[in-house]
Amino acid sequence: MSNGPSRPRRKHLLNGRRVRLTDLIDAGLLRPGDELFFQQRIGEPPHEAVVTERGRLRLPDGREFTTPSRAGATAARRRAVAGWSAWQVRRTGSSLHRLRLELLQAVAREVDTDQETSEEETWAVRRRFETLEAARAEAESGQPRSLTVREFIGLWGLEDRDRMATAQVEADLANHGLTTSPDFRAVNLDRVIQVVLLQDHEASESDADDTAETSSPNIGELGEESVDIGLTLDNLFPHRMSLVSVAPTATFEEAITAMELNDYSQVAVLANSHTLYGSVSWESIAAAKHRDPGASFGDAIDRRARDRVFDYDTRLLDVLSTLQQHGFIFVRDDQRKISGIVTAADVVRKYDETATPFFLIGEIDQELRHLIVNTFDEETVRQACGGAHLSFKSLETMTMAQYQAVLNNANCWEQLGWPLSRGLFIERLDEIRRIRNNVMHFNPDPVRASEMAKLRNFLRLIQAYRG
Repeated sequence: MSNGPSRPRRKHLLNGRRVRLTDLIDAGLLRPGDELFFQQRIGEPPHEAVVTERGRLRLPDGREFTTPSRAGATAARRRAVAGWSAWQVRRTGSSLHRLRLELLQAVAREVDTDQETSEEETWAVRRRFETLEAARAEAESGQPRSLTVREFIGLWGLEDRDRMATAQVEADLANHGLTTSPDFRAVNLDRVIQVVLLQDHEASESDADDTAETSSPNIGELGEESVDIGLTLDNLFPHRMSLVSVAPTATFEEAITAMELNDYSQVAVLANSHTLYGSVSWESIAAAKHRDPGASFGDAIDRRARDRVFDYDTRLLDVLSTLQQHGFIFVRDDQRKISGIVTAADVVRKYDETATPFFLIGEIDQELRHLIVNTFDEETVRQACGGAHLSFKSLETMTMAQYQAVLNNANCWEQLGWPLSRGLFIERLDEIRRIRNNVMHFNPDPVRASEMAKLRNFLRLIQAYRG
């Protein structure tokens, strides 16, 4: 197995890129012309495919696919198949997943001996690789590893889930044939998840780069690459909070006490942990008593609430109209249990959490633009951007990176005349730029208090020195 020119590309396989069939061919683990088989049911003829020169799988009818799962799903006429585990090489009897692991192990050894890789990075890559290998062994034994989302993403040195970080985590999981249950992207950071094997219904792969030349793509196939799922209901409320509920046989006193103790306007009425019987609120109690002073507790139960139960990974945008109309909805977790309630007040809190850094960044952007426009002429700005290898259109369309290029230019900084350290100022501006990118990409995790302080302090400093 060569350690030559391919090493820089191979190293990325341990750092956020999914293994492809072409990687196995380049490593000599798979050959063009190799015959593959997929035994769907015992006693039935296996499905067959051949590896092409271009690193695709060709089915007997001539259709070609770049991903094993798409090829398997098409051959089996199913929506999804765990193709890496299903397809075996007839020549060796090894599954594609086994070959993928051999490649990853070889690349991990290369990283260990790579003079250009820092000791810290080598340790992090090795630790993550060994952890995922161990997690797969535990999942295969039926005892999947459990940990919080926060602990899980910590394996990658992450504190939150921005778009690029999420794509890296998903790729590393996929390379080991793993996923999480529930989806680590769709739940709160303190939620406990399990690292499990990719099941058939979770194994759909790319249809974006899978162009079968003799047929159109299957409708409904999910992409192999990371898909943004947006802000979900489970990400909206603190997971440590347990759902407050009463039984259908409860009394007014029990429901009122539960609401008073928790400062709630409504509580769930559960027949059991999986079945919502309805809800009781101050409003429904008042309405029942108004209609009939002698009303029973059952008369105050609003059974229409049963139509307002949504899965934990439902996007907030998809239920805003329901929240606006009714004021609250119920959330069902990955085990189909009624696990929480989301109210209009939760949405307002999340809006404040998201909007405040958004507005602070907007003010910083305006202050920096005014500073540059009022201090430098357009040609000076153009030259500073060019010196940083950035294009420049106009002062009105400048980006945060362009502000950074101008203020990091020694001549521009001298012209500015601020008695501050240019190095420290630019270092903080670069942090602000990264925070800005996180916010603009709608990271589901809140901006940390330390980052909020950096935004406020940076804005205050610019305002003070700009006069």
